[in-house]
Formats: sequence, structure tokens, C-alpha cells
Amino acid sequence: MRKFTRFIKWLVCKFMYRVEYHHAERLDIYSTYLICPNHSNIFDPVIVFPAKYDLDIHIVAKKELFKYPFFKWLAKKYNIISIDRENVDVRSMLKSLDVFKQNENAKLIIFPEGKVVKDKDEIGKVYKKGAAFIASHINKPIIPVYITRRPKPFQKVHVIYGEPIIIDDIKGNSGNKMDNISKELINNIYDLQNEISK
Repeated sequence: MRKFTRFIKWLVCKFMYRVEYHHAERLDIYSTYLICPNHSNIFDPVIVFPAKYDLDIHIVAKKELFKYPFFKWLAKKYNIISIDRENVDVRSMLKSLDVFKQNENAKLIIFPEGKVVKDKDEIGKVYKKGAAFIASHINKPIIPVYITRRPKPFQKVHVIYGEPIIIDDIKGNSGNKMDNISKELINNIYDLQNEISK
């Protein structure tokens, strides 16, 4: 299975697109964390990590994908967690929390926008609070990631890793802290695109 995974990653990152990673050393600051990218392309889950980090990765995906038998099979093989985007999904949240209890090196990919964002007018305005909830309950850092939006085939795709966000550094009372974390996360993600030309 690992050979199959590597082949798919090669196909997407080397053939379909030309993926270039920036500040990948920030992935080594902590051994366990949430990684939160923007989401504009169905291949983002394949692109978001360099191949050497494929171990210990879990991914949160919308429950609608699980109606397809092939995706259900993939989910079992590749640690994919189903989540209901429209309702409070306690079961999925608990599963996500358990990932970190069971594996001290776990890395959880969760897309804070909650969907593939195609409309430019939605950039920076669409977000869910799941990542903030999980990170605050397990006290793990969040690594924001910017991935080139809506790339065309054979285009260069930039993947830029930000500095880890420490939840305790974000102020707010219990009523609005989740919202503050979520907004700051989205802002940090899109601010990273300014580093491409540096």
C-alpha cells in the first residue's frame, strides 16, 4: 500500500503539477500537531505533505465522500475520519481527539474552510471551528498552510508552511475563543501566500 501511496503522490506532485514546498523545516518543530491548509482543489490532501511525512497522518473528510465504496476502502487504509460539516458531529470530534491519545506522533489534516472554496469572494470569510476545538482540547499546535489556489495542470504549485500557532497565545473567553482562533488561522493561512515572492 505504501508503494501505491508514493505512486499517487508522484503522479500528482511531479507529473500533474510541479509542487514546491517552502519552510518544510517548520514541520519538524513539533512531533505532533494539526495541519490546516486552505482548500481549493480536490488534490490538496495529496499535495499538502512532502512524501517523507506520510507516516502518522490522519485526515478529516466530509461524510458525503463515504457513500462511494472506493473511498470507504481508502478511508480504512489511510486513516480518514468522516465528519458532518452541517451539524455538530461529536462522534467525529471524539475520534479526532483519540488520534492524538493513541499516537504521540500523530498529525491530523483538517481543512478549516470546511469545503473546496472556488469563489474568490469567499476567501478569508468561510471557516469552521473544528480545528480550533480539537487543538484547544488537546493543547496541540496548529501549522497553517497555504496551497496555490485552483492550479491548472502542469502549473507550479506552492505549498507554504507557517509558524506553528500555539492556542494558549490567543486571547478570548470561553464564548468567543474558538471564533478568534478560527479567524486568526484563516488569516494566517492566506497571509502565507505573500512569502512566495520572498
